[in-house]
Amino acid sequence: MTKRPDFRRASANGRDLAVEIVYACDQDGAFAHAAWSRALSGRSVDPRERRLGMELAFGSIRRKKTLDWCIAKGAGRSVQDIDPLARSLLRIGAYQLLFMSRIPTHAAVSEAVESARRLGHSGMAGFVNAVLRRIASPRFDSGFPDPVAEPVKSLAVTLSYPEWLVESWIGEFGPEAAKRMLEAGNESPAVVLRANTLRAGRDELAERLSSADAGIATQPGLYAPEALRILGPLESVESLPGFREGLFSVQDESSMLVAHVIGRPRLVIDACAAPGGKATHIAELAHDESRVVACDVSARRVALISESALRLGLRSVEAVQCDARGLPAEWAGKADAVLVDAPCTGLGVLARRADARWRKAPDDVAQLARLQAEILSAAAACVAPGGVLVYSTCTVGRAENADQAEAFLQNHPDFRPSPLAPHMPSGAAKALCDGDSHILQLLPGISGTDGFFIARFVRIPA
Repeated sequence: MTKRPDFRRASANGRDLAVEIVYACDQDGAFAHAAWSRALSGRSVDPRERRLGMELAFGSIRRKKTLDWCIAKGAGRSVQDIDPLARSLLRIGAYQLLFMSRIPTHAAVSEAVESARRLGHSGMAGFVNAVLRRIASPRFDSGFPDPVAEPVKSLAVTLSYPEWLVESWIGEFGPEAAKRMLEAGNESPAVVLRANTLRAGRDELAERLSSADAGIATQPGLYAPEALRILGPLESVESLPGFREGLFSVQDESSMLVAHVIGRPRLVIDACAAPGGKATHIAELAHDESRVVACDVSARRVALISESALRLGLRSVEAVQCDARGLPAEWAGKADAVLVDAPCTGLGVLARRADARWRKAPDDVAQLARLQAEILSAAAACVAPGGVLVYSTCTVGRAENADQAEAFLQNHPDFRPSPLAPHMPSGAAKALCDGDSHILQLLPGISGTDGFFIARFVRIPA
């Protein structure tokens, strides 16, 4: 194993940055976005190189299983037997060869070799060059698993997912839907803005963005009346005109539907609120006239809620530090509405988190389901008679969603299911809601949104 590379001696080009991120995630267990922020810190990087580096780094992490399969074929050995730096260089190079047709083969290979030299490891340049040239050869045979004989392994390797996840989704959603969901996790997710209707309507925000120097193209969202989708790549949300003035927040449409389902009650408790997207949206829809108590167990994350409310000009949001499993007794039976946007596996938003699929395990589902049930029980105690309890997650799968909602009703006979459709935006109700169902499961690649779950309950009046 080579000495740890000194990445600060490398040039601040996109490929070297990507190698640094992939290496940090592989060797240090770093989270991809955190590693990216650290790599950029103190560096002046051309915007084009920054975009390239992000695409290479996150794409290589996301497609790691496919890349490693091909690298092992090209090297004639397991990727685990390859030096960590060489492994990172090969992943970046192979990603360009296999998934970025706009980059010439010679550029992908030669830049990987030059990266090795810039990082002070010229000795591995020949090996990297040879492996990548084999992969780029027209005669290269990846030998992917047969989709008929090994359907789970085939999808896991070709689409780059853990086999347990592929098997789970096929079993629950069927092979066709599962494939579409898996494919969606490898696509660039849409950036969706939520217009702060207290300061600017959606059309006004769209006009402001299109008339700016950058000429940002947008289109209305699919379901939420305040949703605006960005068309094309985006360098930074914070740099968009109107961000500092609080004209919008970033939030997927699936998540926006939660505030509509909550309605406009006088007192709302958001039990797991950070970073504050749903709490601030609830406040906006209520014209900043409701009292929205936004809770989180982390002091740092509570501060994020306060910062978001301040930027949006909201006075009705109160950020409070507390554990959602032990909400203050003074709130018992007082809230007109309580939201539990529960901690979950996040399997509905894998496209937004390049490394998330590799950090999940089957045991996580059962562990989180227990936590979700505890939080729901504590939240239920805060709901006033006739009040609303909404449960949501950004994941898919019955154990954390439909099963959780069913168990809640069985364990809390003082609550009844409440149909979602009457409380949804009209377009969403028509397109998404099933009759008088109180639950909604959105699936990535199928619903046009992130994967998301919403359930609505009402406490039976005394």
